[in-house]
Amino acid sequence: MGSRVNVSGAPSWRASLHGGHSAAYCDHARSPLRDILDAAVERGLCLFGVTEHAPRTEPERLYDEERAMGWTVETLAALFSAYAREVNALKEEYAGRIVILKGFEAEVVPEASWEEMALRWKQNLGFDYIVGSVHYVAGYIIDYKPEYFRLAVEAAGGMEPAAVRYFQAVAEMAERLRPKVVGHFDLIRKQFSSDESLYTPRVSRAALEALEAVRDAGCILDINTGGYRKGLGRPYPAPFLVRAAADMGLRACLGDDSHASDEVAWQFEDAREYLLRCGMRKVTLLWPDKAGLDRRDIPLD
Repeated sequence: MGSRVNVSGAPSWRASLHGGHSAAYCDHARSPLRDILDAAVERGLCLFGVTEHAPRTEPERLYDEERAMGWTVETLAALFSAYAREVNALKEEYAGRIVILKGFEAEVVPEASWEEMALRWKQNLGFDYIVGSVHYVAGYIIDYKPEYFRLAVEAAGGMEPAAVRYFQAVAEMAERLRPKVVGHFDLIRKQFSSDESLYTPRVSRAALEALEAVRDAGCILDINTGGYRKGLGRPYPAPFLVRAAADMGLRACLGDDSHASDEVAWQFEDAREYLLRCGMRKVTLLWPDKAGLDRRDIPLD
């Protein structure tokens, strides 16, 4: 990853709009939020968007590890409020060293109220922006444990139908919520042996239709380097989708999806080269000004 201290505070391509899951608020994170922000400063990021997971509100969606710790949905709600307060304090503390944005990663559950809940959290807790992501297909989480993914596949009627439903959910999320950023666009790739096994003609069509929905909703596409950490050999999303996004004029940003300090800015130099190879010449930042967040396009080359 390298170490390059940012001293100017000026906008540059070295920024993450999807990162900062931390141990106090996320059961599967490993570092305190302060350590993650210190790493972002050390590695020369000009801006870091902290985007903790929104709390799940249905007891049946608690993770096994959360239940083992005695957490409840009330615990998750309390932690989310505490997270919002801590980021407020850290934004002031780190001013002059790095720009910190206060965000969260929304979800598509519960099915009847997820959109309303996300918008209410944004307003009531004063968040700067939302990262819209999909982790559920047919009501089952797809990236937690293999048995849950198998249930999603069974409910969807097979691997290909599950992938189609995933991208349909991404499109619906973008259309309804219109988040500033759409996270790890093809996360379901984790469950397939290769890009070729995932992207059948039918799935490719669904993915491109979802990409069009992201463009039409005015969202920024997260080029998520968590894909490198998961052994995919590339960020999310796949090269043909990044090329299509470039052709569509869709904006993109970098996101490390960090869950620990050693994951901050993970393989950002490789991701920059990946974007350039796929025809993307710039990234877009959400930069704070008096009116809110201004989109700033930053050249990669």
